[in-house]
Amino acid sequence: MPTIGEVGSELAEVPVGDLLRSVAQGIADGQTALDVAAVKTLIALAATNVELIPEITEVISPETLQVQTDEGTIDVTGVRVSATAAEPVEMSALQAGLVPAFYQFAEATIQLKLSVQLREVRETQSPELGPRILRAFGSNVNFRTQNTYSYSADASSSVTAILRPVPPPARLVPTTITVNELTQPPTVTITE
Repeated sequence: MPTIGEVGSELAEVPVGDLLRSVAQGIADGQTALDVAAVKTLIALAATNVELIPEITEVISPETLQVQTDEGTIDVTGVRVSATAAEPVEMSALQAGLVPAFYQFAEATIQLKLSVQLREVRETQSPELGPRILRAFGSNVNFRTQNTYSYSADASSSVTAILRPVPPPARLVPTTITVNELTQPPTVTITE
């Protein structure tokens, strides 16, 4: 693990613009990888067949129960519930409603703690020539600067990226169209 001085010297070697560009490129690469993985999962779900029971029928029928009490046996009207399952139907996991999770980088925060100094410099190769201008220079926070100017800062940086789930793009989830080929609707016959 690097010491505080080593961390500071590593920060001093990276221009801030390059650091920001690198973090942004890393987030873009990460987003692309997340999107590709979700699409591959979507394709795998469409190709995976499962058997599902589409319907369970529960029939509630009256039933007389006999209950023993201190006075004798009493007939109580109750019910009996019987359930039957329909035959399993084969469909893709996607048709069954399994959809991959899509994630998106919602925000990224970069924190750098730098010591900023203003210096007068010349823009040309020769110090005697050219106009003098004021430039801001950033360097890592070090203990000497910290003690000299009596301020507190950590010689560290951090990057925070927040991922949030988002709905899949509408074009990736196919529309299900059900075609009824029955000429007459099914009938239900109840016999007593």
